[in-house]
Amino acid sequence: MKRMTMILVTAFLMTMCSNLRTGSNSTDKPKKQPDVQYRDDFKSASDTELKALLKNLKAEAANYSVLILTQNYKGEKIIISNSKRELYSDYPISNLKTGIAQKLRIDNTLDTKVYDNFTKSETVIEAEEAKKHKYIYVMKNPGNKNPFTITYSNTLRPLE
Repeated sequence: MKRMTMILVTAFLMTMCSNLRTGSNSTDKPKKQPDVQYRDDFKSASDTELKALLKNLKAEAANYSVLILTQNYKGEKIIISNSKRELYSDYPISNLKTGIAQKLRIDNTLDTKVYDNFTKSETVIEAEEAKKHKYIYVMKNPGNKNPFTITYSNTLRPLE
């Protein structure tokens, strides 16, 4: 009788202490999503600045968008790539006066990945959204639950 009680208590403890999580590994990190905004309500750059930027980046065609890294870049390695190639890999620093760290052209027919090597966080700019907007602003959110804020716009902010 004593032996039977010990077996039942042991079995009960074993079932109560088992891992209830199914299909998930304890090392899985939840996927962080960026904050997304759609804005055209800010002051726009002059036509000459707009044309000069598009010509300089060779982004006049409809299949190109301009990706602008804005605030909170402090020299961490940022890698921007799409399925074909790496577009950018450098250590941008945001200009405190203009709020701009880097400008580059992206192919808006392909998903574009922005990866911050310091925080090991990434975000994806989906091709469907990029096709609808000529300018995409990406701001870092250090210490926030969402690592990036993406603003889609058809208005170029003054960059100088």
